[in-house]
Amino acid sequence: MTTRKAMLTVASHAQDADDCRHLLDMLGLAPAKKRGHGDYRTYLKGCRCDACREAMRVYKVERRAEWRRDPSAADRVGHGKRTTYSEYGCRCAPCTAANTEGTRQQRARRRQRSALGQTGGGQ
Repeated sequence: MTTRKAMLTVASHAQDADDCRHLLDMLGLAPAKKRGHGDYRTYLKGCRCDACREAMRVYKVERRAEWRRDPSAADRVGHGKRTTYSEYGCRCAPCTAANTEGTRQQRARRRQRSALGQTGGGQ
């Protein structure tokens, strides 16, 4: 049974909203959190407030840690990519070479911008 089905079953047997909350709490099923600022999904929708940026940062740190714990994840995404090296922690020869080449290109772009008198971060 899914959590949603369990919550709906509890809600259908509860006498009122307080009873429903109490039963869900006893079962360890918290009611769905209303998403707003401070949620990574809000960041994905375009919000760039401090709370949403922090939520996205934390989400990415957790996802990267999860990917690094699973060595087969790098196999699923494919080797020979810079992102497989940086996001999944793969250090095979093709991924290392791709990262080295990407870093070389990024430095060349920075030198070129610097020579043209442009500033700014990013790629």
